This record gives sequence, C-alpha cells and structure tokens, in this order.
Amino acid sequence: MEQMTDTRLADQLCFSIYNTNRLFAKFYQKALEPYQLTYTQYIVLLALWEQDCKTLSDLAKELELASNTLTPLLKRLETAGWLTRCRAENDQRQLMIQLTEKRKRAKISY
Repeated sequence: MEQMTDTRLADQLCFSIYNTNRLFAKFYQKALEPYQLTYTQYIVLLALWEQDCKTLSDLAKELELASNTLTPLLKRLETAGWLTRCRAENDQRQLMIQLTEKRKRAKISY
C-alpha cells in the first residue's frame, strides 16, 4: 500500500471540494430563505420551469433522486402552493407534477 506523502488538510482535493460545497450550500440557503425553499426544492422547481408537467419517475431520473426522497419534498412544495400532483388521465399509475399557474410566472434564478 502506498503512503500519502502530502497529508496537509489544505492540500487535499477532497477538503477543497467539501469547503466549496459548504459555501455553495450556505449561499443558496441565504438566497432561498425569502421563498422558504431548500436547494433541493429549488432544483425541482428549475426542472419544472424548464419543462412543466412531468411524471414523478421522469423528474426523479432527471434530478438523480430516488422517488422516496422526492415524494415528501413534492408534498411540501404542494402544501406551500408551488406545484400540484395529480394522476395522469391515460394512466392512473403515473403521478404527474406541474407548477401552479401562479408559480409558473414566479421564476427564481441565481
């Protein structure tokens, strides 16, 4: 097994990525605070602003999130009036996600 020659924390790529991620999260937390949104909720809205009315499975695939992670998040967004969840008319097994009329016009970008 090879030994690491440079073990200073500041020189580790993983620490730089960790620190950047932390600062990025802090920025978005502050920026999204007036809307009472988390970053994950925000990326769901971005995906829907790009193309509204998606199936749960398509949205999960696009965002690379498991549907069991996405479902409670979507419920909170629905309760807050950002989107609606309904069954597809042609296939009742499909859950469709779409923005409310009010929120279609309320795009947020950072």
